[in-house]
Amino acid sequence: MLDRRTFLKIGGVGIAGVVLVPLLDGCEQHTVTPLTAPELVPFLTPQAQLFVQHGGEGSIPTWTMPDIKQEEWKLEIGRQLGATFSNNLTITFADLMQAKADGAEITFLKTMQCILESPLRVSATGYTGNAYWTGIPLKHFLDKAGIDYNLNRRILLYGADKPSDGSRQFGFINNLTVDRIINGESQGLFPPILAYAMNGEPLTREHGFPVRLIVHEMYGFSNVKWLVRASATQAPQDTGTYQLEGYTERVIQASSRGTSVREGVSIPRGETVIRGFAISGHAAISTVEISIDGGPFAPATITPLAEIQDQESLPPSIQQLSKGTAYPYQGVWTPWTFRWDAPGGTHTIAIRATDAAGNTQPDPDDSISDGQNGVVKYKVTVS
Repeated sequence: MLDRRTFLKIGGVGIAGVVLVPLLDGCEQHTVTPLTAPELVPFLTPQAQLFVQHGGEGSIPTWTMPDIKQEEWKLEIGRQLGATFSNNLTITFADLMQAKADGAEITFLKTMQCILESPLRVSATGYTGNAYWTGIPLKHFLDKAGIDYNLNRRILLYGADKPSDGSRQFGFINNLTVDRIINGESQGLFPPILAYAMNGEPLTREHGFPVRLIVHEMYGFSNVKWLVRASATQAPQDTGTYQLEGYTERVIQASSRGTSVREGVSIPRGETVIRGFAISGHAAISTVEISIDGGPFAPATITPLAEIQDQESLPPSIQQLSKGTAYPYQGVWTPWTFRWDAPGGTHTIAIRATDAAGNTQPDPDDSISDGQNGVVKYKVTVS
């Protein structure tokens, strides 16, 4: 298990005004200039601005990013018996489009977040971004392949990002439980989809073109890019590239951050509006609270959906809208604001979110193997 001290040993290193932010195995290393100015963050993250992270890059020697033509993409679906794969069905992109024509396509909002999201970040939102994703439920094709949900316990998922040295057939590996696939909707979750569009646009190569998995409530590593095999297995083990690295949690933990404030920023004296977002994959966000200089926590204001819709064009086909799901949404970031009459001096701003299931941010967060979600604290200067 990775503790915070171990992470910080190999974390950000400042050199001449530049910060290196290496996230542990599987997250890319970025070189960035520290951010000092407030930013207004749109509810939907444009695809070109969504953080780029490749799960296998830090975990698989000689990892390469695949370049798959849409017309050449195939997904094998079958059973895994030990080391032997038995292929029941192979689908193509044309099969996805036929399923779309048959009415199987769905679209839903989902926030993508790296399990190692950190207060050291490359933008106001860091390794987190929000979008609506479009595709065909994975179960649609598992059914066609005749997968026995009573016999099998997990679906192994394989990416095409294999190493250049030929040492293995596939790249990033993950899995989903059969229970999540067949019973998730009864728990208020959307089905995992074979996604081919983000915010109404085809995926880019960096984000998994032509097809990736999207799972409503889970951290980024569960959303396998360049998906080319789905294999049912009776094995109970939680198998995957990140699991081998020691990451234990799939569902996004209750967390929050400021987008208009961060460590070391200067704020004008007087009334100011602190902005940020909160998220949980377990349930909708219920409260966001702010503490100044260790004082009592006071409630922030959650931005109403109507205000978001005034600023963003959200298609009515989005499942949360078409089904009338109560807002805030599970697995989707929730913008908030907090008004503060800021006195001069140095101050510490702490942010804490709680979801509708009672999950709240720990203080301190002693382990990062289940996601970095401790109470966020920023030291700021008011002048």
